[in-house]
Amino acid sequence: MRLKGRVAIITGGSQGIGEAFARRFAAEGASVAIVNRDQSKAAAVVDSIRSSGGEALAVQADVARVGDIDAAVAQVVAAYGTVHILLNNAGVYLMSPLGGTTEEAFDTMVAANLKGVFFLCQQVLPVFERQGGGKIINIGSIFGHDGYPGSAVYCGTKAAIALLTKSLALELRDRNIQVNAIAPGWIETPMNEHARNTDTQYLRAIDERFGGPGGWMKPDELTGSAVFLASPDADSVTGTVLFVDRGWSAY
Repeated sequence: MRLKGRVAIITGGSQGIGEAFARRFAAEGASVAIVNRDQSKAAAVVDSIRSSGGEALAVQADVARVGDIDAAVAQVVAAYGTVHILLNNAGVYLMSPLGGTTEEAFDTMVAANLKGVFFLCQQVLPVFERQGGGKIINIGSIFGHDGYPGSAVYCGTKAAIALLTKSLALELRDRNIQVNAIAPGWIETPMNEHARNTDTQYLRAIDERFGGPGGWMKPDELTGSAVFLASPDADSVTGTVLFVDRGWSAY
């Protein structure tokens, strides 16, 4: 158990990638606080983790609201005494062609994908400082490195995550706080299910780059990287954006 005795906050942990992270961290011995807007979905994952012998807590919060973030971190500290790991996974993807993006859609993606990450990092900082260190893992995307048509705002937020990660790593390295990011490739999740079933351009872009349908990954394929970055094995790793994408970014 590589995370035994650790307390981890995982945002957006009720489905898809976030659920896979929560289950793997619990299996590795961590007490997992799932921060999610939908309390019922988070509670279902928590119940499943507990039934398997793990420890988990459901915390209702919208990461786009700073007040919710403050209350969520306070609730986790009240329950477990501290926080050792912050995994910023929650995010929103909306198609955003230049001529058709509303201010509401723009603000929704920026708030969830960037603002929430920044203020969660800010809120756990005093906790990390009191205990002499901590780990922050931000979930970016291959589309923080490559563009994609009709997705400029989403790509922009994920590119921002890469530089946010590097900047905070430099700012916090003297406080024994490691800040890294994982940039996933094409993952089968509920968020992209509709596009996978209906958008031929979306599917063709993947097949052309990989020479077939072998580019799709399952959420569980990301969890080993996150466990490594959250563990003592990565105490000297900071400011890194780790691509887990079956080679997409190598082209």
